[in-house]
Amino acid sequence: MDDILTKIKKWNKERLLHKVPFDHTREASFIIEELLESTGTYDSVTARTLAENYAKEIISTSAESKEAILDSFADIVVFAVGTMVKLGYDPAKVMEEVFKEIDSRKGTVINGKFVKDPNAKRYTADFSQCIERED
Repeated sequence: MDDILTKIKKWNKERLLHKVPFDHTREASFIIEELLESTGTYDSVTARTLAENYAKEIISTSAESKEAILDSFADIVVFAVGTMVKLGYDPAKVMEEVFKEIDSRKGTVINGKFVKDPNAKRYTADFSQCIERED
């Protein structure tokens, strides 16, 4: 899994996303947006708007410590990996597929968020090769 984390880190640096100042509300909204999309009820535009509003409501204006924020975001990764396992998939292979899809996207960074060019051809993750084989 270290290899995929290195690729994701490099991807962020290539797009200069690591230079965007940390904004707890914005970062939380990205996670909320993905959760909303996972329900199948919301398209990406609606999910983005709702996520921004929810994040503004739930993120305190008082500063959390870096350690508390890191712990929470790391926990999110742990739960996400656990969900992939529960669904019967190899998390490292899933992440590789998702990374290939994200890496194939063309677009620009606007206000600290990578905005996809909707007309650009891109790779679609193929999770069929990510199914965990029972021992």
